[in-house]
Amino acid sequence: MKKRIAIIGIASGWGAPDQRTANGAHVVIHHLKQHYPDLFYTYASYHLPVPLPSTATKPLQDHAIRQFHVTRVVTELSHHIETLVSLGYFPIVIGGDHSIAIGTWSGIKRAYNTDFSLLWFDAHMDAHTYETTTSLSPHGMPVAALLGQGIKAWTDLACKDSPVMAAEHLYQFGIRSFEAGEASLLAKNNVSIYDTKTCMRTELKPILQSVMQNLRTEKFGISIDIDAFDPIFAPGTGTTEPNGLNPNDIVSFLTEIKDSPHYVALELMEFNPDKDIDDKTLHWIIKFIETLI
Repeated sequence: MKKRIAIIGIASGWGAPDQRTANGAHVVIHHLKQHYPDLFYTYASYHLPVPLPSTATKPLQDHAIRQFHVTRVVTELSHHIETLVSLGYFPIVIGGDHSIAIGTWSGIKRAYNTDFSLLWFDAHMDAHTYETTTSLSPHGMPVAALLGQGIKAWTDLACKDSPVMAAEHLYQFGIRSFEAGEASLLAKNNVSIYDTKTCMRTELKPILQSVMQNLRTEKFGISIDIDAFDPIFAPGTGTTEPNGLNPNDIVSFLTEIKDSPHYVALELMEFNPDKDIDDKTLHWIIKFIETLI
């Protein structure tokens, strides 16, 4: 059955040192509206109309202000997702930095009130808390928050004192840059991690097929950080890492699963159009979305 799509643009770069990732949602939606004007669109901007900083201190000196804004973003998005799902929409969330994922998947949990699996494509684990990170960047924390670790305003979005999802339902692909604190958290919780060496040695397609055949939940979602891909394909992201995934493999995978009634949401994060080259990154983001429309 064809899905009823809602494109949700979230223009927030509060979780990233380079806040220009907030510009990504506008660029993607502007392109989509030219080719698919009949889709349902919503857009929320969380920055004043001033130039966004491309650099920041590390650790972030304004981390308290950023935490305030991230909390506002994810809280509003969580309720928005819940409402759209109740109206029968399939959400495609376009960021913005990856801290937005806290809102996306909290909203999915609120909407369905059941366990779901999450396939997370990323160069990084994103499983820090303020106690384990040296940068204090919230875009490195969404996985920890979804697993119930970190800021209480983030961990309690779906249900008070209960994590959004269980660690055994999380699968990460393309990991190739991480720090000891977040690796320890995921290892302790037995999260399934397929780094790029594994994906290249075994090939991504059979790995994904095996994961899908062995999901422990009925429902599943997809979270894609653009830095999961090799910069030769997708240079337009905040933190590029060499030796990444090939986006063709993801297009093929998304095409195979597009009609599944158990597929509940897609999010595309960390697109920074200011760093894109000849719209290479935009091209792939549109291809990912077109697997559904």
